[in-house]
Amino acid sequence: MARILSSLPGLIVLIVLMNSMIYTESNDVGVHRNVARTWCIANPVANPAALQKDLDNLCGGGVDCGSIQPGGACFEPNTVVDHVSVTYNLYYKSHQSQPSACSFGGNTITTVSDPSHGTCVFP
Repeated sequence: MARILSSLPGLIVLIVLMNSMIYTESNDVGVHRNVARTWCIANPVANPAALQKDLDNLCGGGVDCGSIQPGGACFEPNTVVDHVSVTYNLYYKSHQSQPSACSFGGNTITTVSDPSHGTCVFP
């Protein structure tokens, strides 16, 4: 009995490790937890006028830009780069993170670093 109890902590660790290896889907359509998540954001060296044009086109073309409006969760910081990054990523995610959906003439990059900040949580 004592031998069984002494190996119990090791067995629990083994079960936890094995459970963490089980393949599960995340809440993102087509994205799995064992695959790196990606975000589409503004290229930091892109021309600000080009970023503003993309922002205007995306917000006027079906992307819900409510989160970057005053009072929205992603309004702050109130910069074109931050606002268009949110918008690029919304568009990218609405197209199931297809690489072609993050292609705006060199104005975008994909990243594996979560760009969320403050109350603004990137999908």
